[in-house]
Amino acid sequence: MERDPESLPGPDVADQAARSASVRSATGTEVFRPVTSPYRAAELASRRLWMWSGGLLAVILGAVVLGGVLLRVPYVALVPGSAKDTEPLLEVAGAEEYPSEGELLLTTVRVRQRPNLWEYLWLKVDDDATVLPEEEIFGDRTPEENRQFNLSMMNSSKQIAVAVALEELGYEAVKTDAVVVQQLVPDTPAEQVLVLGDSILAIDGEPTLSTNALVDILADRSPGDEIALSVQRFGEEETRDITITLAPNPDAPESGFLGIQPADRPQYLNDFGFTVEIDSGSVGGPSAGLAFTLAVLDQLTEGELTGGAKVAVTGTIDAAGQVGAVGGVLQKTAAVRELGADVFIVPARLADAELDAVMDKAGDDLKIVPVNDLDEALAALAGIGGDVDAVEEYAAANPG
Repeated sequence: MERDPESLPGPDVADQAARSASVRSATGTEVFRPVTSPYRAAELASRRLWMWSGGLLAVILGAVVLGGVLLRVPYVALVPGSAKDTEPLLEVAGAEEYPSEGELLLTTVRVRQRPNLWEYLWLKVDDDATVLPEEEIFGDRTPEENRQFNLSMMNSSKQIAVAVALEELGYEAVKTDAVVVQQLVPDTPAEQVLVLGDSILAIDGEPTLSTNALVDILADRSPGDEIALSVQRFGEEETRDITITLAPNPDAPESGFLGIQPADRPQYLNDFGFTVEIDSGSVGGPSAGLAFTLAVLDQLTEGELTGGAKVAVTGTIDAAGQVGAVGGVLQKTAAVRELGADVFIVPARLADAELDAVMDKAGDDLKIVPVNDLDEALAALAGIGGDVDAVEEYAAANPG
């Protein structure tokens, strides 16, 4: 039987019928209750899947981020520290002082131990940071033992600095009785048996009263030679004997190579009628030696040793006035440049690549002056208008 096309339900009515069903409520009222179509159900299921997947992804990302924050990696980062004037750190009793308008700046490096994973990745791409394995900084010491060792090295450095300054002023202030292991070269014979702070008293029975004596003894040794070291460990009184087979010297393959950076172990004479004390606070390590030596000279003599300029300084100093290489010079350069210093005196014994990097970091406004010893440091200050003659006049007038 044919139906009138006009009596067929229209699209709106058919759609309503697909989505709703006529039901009767408990009161007898006819109401419509929605009925989900297969297409609508699939859409809702897909939406739920995306929401579930998004939530799972958020949980995973959160776990990764949190894990990176909590995970500490066994590295140490050297980052720029501070540069502070040395004059307020000095206290002279019993002698006249001469305050300065210029500044001799002590430079430091800040050490970030065991950064988390995200900090580590950031520091690896930071031009002002150097990231090193923990063992290169601490050796076999714990962080606390390393802190105490560095404080001890600072105390020794201050004593040497004062003594060298007084020697420059004409006093007999220091003598040496051994050589201290200040740095160990990786993958060398010394690294296997010595530790930082060891004192070498003799080689093959010959006393090593100074760095020069040690160098002279080793000059006659060849790669493969066995040498017997008489060693006193830091903080101990007993002496031990250690045998080492020398390696080829990287700079002179025919010469024997021990693999240490030595420093003189001084004995101090201090009866001068006055005293000089240096308050280094919590700063550790030996790298302020040259800065403190220059600061003492500036404080005890008339005139401006810096010529009124702002001069930053880093480098160890031994009893003979030799300036030794130190770590973190790149980070110190960044701090010094930021502070607006005029000149930065650094050790000439830095590796060529490191010295080039320091020059690049300094830019055009900070002058880098590498020096080998105290005499060269004083000449550098004279070159910027410093009154170095006052040091010579003091020494000439000093009866010793």
